[in-house]
Amino acid sequence: MGRKIMIEAAINGNAMRDLNPNIPYAPREIADDAIATSRAGAALVHFHVRDPENGRWVQDVPYYAEVYRRVREVSDALLWPTFPFNGTAAERFNHFVELSKEAVTKPDLGAADMGSVNLASYDWRNKKLRGEKFVYQNTYETCRYFLTASRELGLRPTLQIFEPGFLRAALVFLDQGLLTEPLILKFYLGAGDQCFGMPPTLRSLEAYLDMVKDVRCQWFAATLGGDNLPLVPLIASLGGHVRLGLEDHQYAREGQLSNPQIVERAATTIRALGHEVATAKESRAMLEL
Repeated sequence: MGRKIMIEAAINGNAMRDLNPNIPYAPREIADDAIATSRAGAALVHFHVRDPENGRWVQDVPYYAEVYRRVREVSDALLWPTFPFNGTAAERFNHFVELSKEAVTKPDLGAADMGSVNLASYDWRNKKLRGEKFVYQNTYETCRYFLTASRELGLRPTLQIFEPGFLRAALVFLDQGLLTEPLILKFYLGAGDQCFGMPPTLRSLEAYLDMVKDVRCQWFAATLGGDNLPLVPLIASLGGHVRLGLEDHQYAREGQLSNPQIVERAATTIRALGHEVATAKESRAMLEL
């Protein structure tokens, strides 16, 4: 029997327009893209704010606030922002706090990246490693701060799972009572040049699902560095939800698709499989927000 499947679109991340001109930079562009993408079927939208002139990733609260105000004038999509890599836990989470001071700009979800990872990529053709000195650091103490702060703001957190150890950390915090069911899990599979994460395969998803077989959760699967659209039938068959968008893969060699086009293709596949695409209202209920 068919079920409701949620689509999350990560619409820009830190990807640059030389890969795909459809990547939004300015707050108005981000808002317009979020609106169009939600109309195409994305109930959840994740975004970074960028310098409007050069696309550099920034964390300016006024930029975030402008996006929220513009989108919420016409859309009920569930919006959540990103984290910067650097700074103390309080500094990295501060934009959630500031945005939550007004109902119109308050994020729909809290968030925590549940561990540390070497965010490196490898050019297989030229045998060159990029990012070999960089570690994306999130200690247990940092994760605890993000989860505690999310709870204090009344936000159920989305938990980003880059590696199996991240999921084990989430289960520790669930056991301690800092997290409550249903967990909102994002399984980030690695493809292409990515040197982290489980590969986008059935066995990878089964391994993750075996770890949470006794836990009530809503999980999404994404393919970082690769096209997640071919994985949609598998994700649906296993009971999951779908995350995709130009943050995760830029479709530079696949026609430079826009975020609404990517989501439309995912929605078409979901419906062809006999399922329904969950609305934002339905997603809010499913996630128990």
